[in-house]
Amino acid sequence: MGSEQQQTGFAIVGAGGIALSHAGALARSTRGRLVSVCDTNARAAEQLAAAHGARPETEFSEVLTDADVDAVILCTPNRTHVPLGRAIIEAGKHLLLEKPLALTSADAELLVRRAEDLGRVLVVGHTHRHSDQARAIAELVHGEEIGEIRYIHIVMNGGWLWGGWSSWVLDRAQSGGHALHNGVHLMDLAAWWMNDRPIAVRAVGQKVTSAALAIHDYLVIDLRFANGAVARCEISRAEIPRDSSFTEMRVVGSAGAIERRWDSEGLLAWTDRAQGAWSPGGAVARSFSGQIERFIDAIADASRAFPPARDSLEVIRWAEAAEESLATGCSVTIGDLR
Repeated sequence: MGSEQQQTGFAIVGAGGIALSHAGALARSTRGRLVSVCDTNARAAEQLAAAHGARPETEFSEVLTDADVDAVILCTPNRTHVPLGRAIIEAGKHLLLEKPLALTSADAELLVRRAEDLGRVLVVGHTHRHSDQARAIAELVHGEEIGEIRYIHIVMNGGWLWGGWSSWVLDRAQSGGHALHNGVHLMDLAAWWMNDRPIAVRAVGQKVTSAALAIHDYLVIDLRFANGAVARCEISRAEIPRDSSFTEMRVVGSAGAIERRWDSEGLLAWTDRAQGAWSPGGAVARSFSGQIERFIDAIADASRAFPPARDSLEVIRWAEAAEESLATGCSVTIGDLR
């Protein structure tokens, strides 16, 4: 175990459910330590901080001025990402930001440019990139083991996970809609494996849980690439019962195909509550640990940022296109951001 002087000091801002995974990754790290937890809900901050020997804070300004904090993990609602993220960067801290980067590509560009101008590391938490199965697929396809990629199909279907009807995620003004809130994960994976950017996006959606929903809870997003390849991204948060889950990844190339169902096929079980899929050996924890370790690497060498911030910026553009396609029923052409 390195000394505190050798470790990167972290603050977590936003003590909701996803913060537990980030705090756990820091607890397993020998190179990072959790200094403080900040939340406007004092009890939430105190509970998470106490579990990890950190200081609870209710004032965001205390995080910005804390000399022990080198980097911040921002886990607050989507609409807050740009104002809070900008304040963190301008305070001289590095930033690991929960997805999505922003609600619009214009705001995403603002935040990325600010980090570049000030020499701060900005990484968006596309945690699926760090999973065992996603990395294994990337190694095979980037090594041209199955030839030129023709088709990608990613399915991430799960039960209702957004709490009650008052959840901020169901408010488009706060979350941006399902394509931005969760669809970005799948689009990011597809483009990473394809090693290219889509030229067009088409999306269809349903309101499966209730027609009263303000957002679609089931989406199919098709990304079309210049070489004719297609990536189909299917994501649902409308399965019944709510504990159900199913993940599938398939990549078809000109010389072969890859199919993965969770990690190493995982363990599939039917119970009286739901169908459940679990990956052996703590695969989810490994994803968060891999993410935090690569982020610490990037603080030492910005060229190692993974994914690069501009990759995450482009995904916002595709998510915007998906939401436009949902509204118009048409395919949306994507311009080049660079």
